[in-house]
Amino acid sequence: MAALKKSGSFVVFHWDGKLTDPQDQAFANALKNRRFRTIENAASEEISSGWVTAGDPTGDSFDLEDLDGGAGTWLRFRIDKKKMPLKWLQIHRDAAEKARGKKLSARERRELKDDLMEKLLPRVLPTITLVDALLYHDRKTVQLFATSKTARETFGKLFFETFGTPLERANPLQSGLRAQIAPNLKQELERLEPIRWPRAEKAGELARALKRPSPARAAGDDGEADA
Repeated sequence: MAALKKSGSFVVFHWDGKLTDPQDQAFANALKNRRFRTIENAASEEISSGWVTAGDPTGDSFDLEDLDGGAGTWLRFRIDKKKMPLKWLQIHRDAAEKARGKKLSARERRELKDDLMEKLLPRVLPTITLVDALLYHDRKTVQLFATSKTARETFGKLFFETFGTPLERANPLQSGLRAQIAPNLKQELERLEPIRWPRAEKAGELARALKRPSPARAAGDDGEADA
């Protein structure tokens, strides 16, 4: 049985509106409708993504007990990517050019690539990535245990296609507004203005300026120029 990742970087999202109760079979059925589809036998370069469970990484079954993550609902999605290894293409191109005794033209290289992809891609196994998330239904919050752009965008797309609800990435203001605090404190939070830090190059210029001695100090220890 797979284990839920409990350490490392993560991203927090919120949603608004209603979401099916994860303890209801309708929730599992919604995941199944957008389940993972294999591309193992595909004859072209493809990417496939969809829901699976820890109990069944193929995406064929969605049992409610497999969604039990303790503190929250355990979501897992899978991303498979099938791509022709560049080394294969280079080896076959080198062999063709050696047999011919000259470089292949752009059209010939393209035709060689298309022919190799048709013959070899069905034999190439895709790379597999499994990503976990914990959904807290009562707080309308989901914690994604990955920070890459691909994982974030894939998860957001899957969530919207599955539940019809867009996710919004959490930030300090949003987290404060969602906290259990008094209404007047929430009003104060909404009036706050963000402090924008200077860009890296501007910050470097500021640091150098602070370290640079002032003209008066450089002229003499008493801060005044020598007569």
